[in-house]
Amino acid sequence: MYDTFEGLRAQGEVNRILGETLDEELDEEFVARQRARLEEMRRALLRGRAGIREEERRWGDHYAPRDSEDVRAHILAEEVDTVLDRRLMRRLGLVERALAKIGEGTYGLCDATGERIPRGRLEAVPEAVYTIEAQRALEREA
Repeated sequence: MYDTFEGLRAQGEVNRILGETLDEELDEEFVARQRARLEEMRRALLRGRAGIREEERRWGDHYAPRDSEDVRAHILAEEVDTVLDRRLMRRLGLVERALAKIGEGTYGLCDATGERIPRGRLEAVPEAVYTIEAQRALEREA
């Protein structure tokens, strides 16, 4: 992974010189608004996860397959719930990491490269902990 991000660090230096990456500094008011947004996102994700768990419980309490179509529908619903739960947990992890970064005083700095994450990206994706370049590199490696 080091090699992947080394090139990004060099690109970050070029971007800094050209003035393309660094937006204005993140002021306390901006960070406070982001914290509030992230905390609301965390609550919504936890509610979504609780809803999936409740649905699974209800299925388990009342599930009595009558034919093979019922069985297939139940299996499909379980698979969809599993995928949704994984996505919720992944996003919740990013939200938690962003909140931790606020507490550490590193919100807005890429976890992979240390480069500043543009303010516009943070406004669009408050849970972003990587620059777009670092995120793409991670996705290519996965």
